[in-house]
Amino acid sequence: MASFGSQHGPLVWIDCEMTGLDHTKDRIIEIAVLITDGNLELVDEVGCHYVVKTSKEVLDNMGEWCTTQHGRSGLTNEAINSPHTPQQVASYVLDYIKRWAPEPHTGILAGSSVHADARFLGAKGPDAEESSDTGVWHEIIQHLHYRIVGTLLHTCDNLRAHTPTLQDVSSIKELCRRWYPEEAQRFKESAPKESSHR
Repeated sequence: MASFGSQHGPLVWIDCEMTGLDHTKDRIIEIAVLITDGNLELVDEVGCHYVVKTSKEVLDNMGEWCTTQHGRSGLTNEAINSPHTPQQVASYVLDYIKRWAPEPHTGILAGSSVHADARFLGAKGPDAEESSDTGVWHEIIQHLHYRIVGTLLHTCDNLRAHTPTLQDVSSIKELCRRWYPEEAQRFKESAPKESSHR
């Protein structure tokens, strides 16, 4: 299959596992990527998946949930023994994305609760190189489109209170554009030209 441009509507499905939820101090320890066209057809069956080398000291400082979950799944041991540095993994992932969506800003980030992953990918965080003003993962998020197709799993009571602010109309628009292009174009043409978006 050939690479995609924006007319193909590529979606870059990313799932990260982290040492916690604070993008300023916690780290990405696993990342998996699948890419689909606008009809949700996989571009390949393999995708890319890496576990990031992480020191035992960092992993020992995870909170209770991460310690239990990553320990039970085997991720903690895999991270300690991984040969892949954050810089290497970021480079491999970006190369994979560019193979299928070489044009900047054409692949749209997608996934379940992917806004958290996007925060980590865009943050400087503890994996930043001393010579860089940006984080190790920054080039990945910069290569993708600014829109995100995301879902939010309502598993926490404190998230339910924020549901109205977390609904993403852009996600619905992007999916409609892919699955119902004629109707989406008619809607776009009939919509008011000025917006009160702030």
